[in-house]
Amino acid sequence: MNSRSPLGHEELLTLARKVEAAARDGDRSHLETAAGRFLDALMDHVQVERLALAKLPSEDGYLLVQRQQQLVDLAVELTTAVQAPEPCRCESLAPRLVAMLSAQANDERRSLGRLPSRPVPERSP
Repeated sequence: MNSRSPLGHEELLTLARKVEAAARDGDRSHLETAAGRFLDALMDHVQVERLALAKLPSEDGYLLVQRQQQLVDLAVELTTAVQAPEPCRCESLAPRLVAMLSAQANDERRSLGRLPSRPVPERSP
C-alpha cells in the first residue's frame, strides 16, 4: 500500500474509464500502464475499505467483500492479459471492469453510509 490516502470510488472509476479507453484504442503500452495503475489503486482502496466492511452486518459485509475480490480478480485478469504475447481480450474485459466497479461502488456507498463514520473518504478531483 502506498503512503497516500487510497483513492475514492469516483477516482477509481476515472482510472477504470482510462483503462477502457486505452483498450478501445488498442495501444498495449498505454493500456498496460493504465491497468497497472488501476490495479495498484484498487488494491490500496480494498485493503483500507475491508476494515469498514467488517463492521457491516455479516451477510452484507461478506457479499461486498466477495464482490470486491471478483473485481480484483478481473483487474488482475486484464493486467495479465495485456502483458501476454497473444492477442488481448482487453477490449471486452475493460467495459466489464467499469460496470462491475460502478455497481460495487454504489452498493458500498449505500452500505457504508449507514455506518457512523467512513474510513475511505471520497476525494474530489
